[in-house]
Amino acid sequence: MKGYKIMQNRKNKGITLIALVVTIIVLLILAGISISMLTGQNGILNRASEAKEKTEIASEDEKRKLAQAEALMNTEKTTYKGVTLPEGFAPTKIEGEDSIDEGLVITDGYGNEYVWVEVPKTNEVYPTAGLNVTAFTDEEYVKIENDLHTYTSDYRNGTEYKDVYYADSADGWFKNEAEYNELKYKMLKSIYQNCGFWIGRYEAGISENRKSAGDATNLPMSKANIYPYNYVTRTQAKVLAEKVESGSYTSSLLFGVQWDLTLKYIENKKIATDSEIKTKLNSDSETIGNYKNNLWNIKNTLAKYSKDNGNTYVNCPYQKKSENSVLLTTGASEEFAVINIYDIAGNVWEWTLEKAVGEYGHCAGRGGVFESNGNGVMASFRANISASDRDCIIGFRISIY
Repeated sequence: MKGYKIMQNRKNKGITLIALVVTIIVLLILAGISISMLTGQNGILNRASEAKEKTEIASEDEKRKLAQAEALMNTEKTTYKGVTLPEGFAPTKIEGEDSIDEGLVITDGYGNEYVWVEVPKTNEVYPTAGLNVTAFTDEEYVKIENDLHTYTSDYRNGTEYKDVYYADSADGWFKNEAEYNELKYKMLKSIYQNCGFWIGRYEAGISENRKSAGDATNLPMSKANIYPYNYVTRTQAKVLAEKVESGSYTSSLLFGVQWDLTLKYIENKKIATDSEIKTKLNSDSETIGNYKNNLWNIKNTLAKYSKDNGNTYVNCPYQKKSENSVLLTTGASEEFAVINIYDIAGNVWEWTLEKAVGEYGHCAGRGGVFESNGNGVMASFRANISASDRDCIIGFRISIY
């Protein structure tokens, strides 16, 4: 009888160990299933992350629509965070777009967006003009312009390019030096009084692909994920930029000094977090622009890319794995945005109102180009382009003040 009890106890112990092993195996299987459910491609965590991202995108879209509705109601100048907003515009009030340090973004009622370029009214910026200009004589304008050139000297590189009038018979160009200076002085006065100006957040764009040169009459837009407004002459770009003007503000191509001030603003706001920002803007802009030697990966499904110089576009996403010339739609990637300003380096050259070196009818194109490398045509680069040139690599950007 005693021996039977001992055998029974052993048997019970054996069953318990087998059950334990089976239990452990089941738990491991369940754990594996649980981990897969949590972290797999269609797992709970990924789905939660996607849901959060979609919610954030939907929230931003809603805020943009509200801002556009507000803009339609703004029939006069308003002030926001100490900055004067032109009539017909409102701040997006979206996180990351709602401060001067990060790049204050405004929109009109149709979704065209602009970024504030701050130019502080300080003795450092205006050492000769001073801070109390009120008459705005020709002499004072010269001092203001020279001070701004000194302030942005790192991005001028001793250039002989100048914001001056030169004769051009093309329709729509300035009639004479006085007309050119009138617009330039209006720009300088606005910068001095308002401590900055507005620059198109994106390269000027158009809803239909321009495969070749031709009529340029459609109003340009400053929106993401549309086709670059290219194949325009310098004069066509000037006329198109001026068409955006409405109410109490002026729109135009950027003057050379405005481009340099934009780069200085980026430097001022990024230097604390990016010690190499001056080098990126002035020597090698590869990582902040669409260049031949930048092997980027565009995940934005609303963007498009062209491998045949803009003749045909294909929907993104697309990863460029080798050096190649690929033209993108406007604002294709956040990698190419600095202080909320997209494609200030790379994609297409941008016509300005700056006269190129020499006596020819040439103009300065700025901002780099997708056919070149970022260390050759960086953000501060000036391309000497004939005013009559029209090509897929040349576009423009709008400024308002």
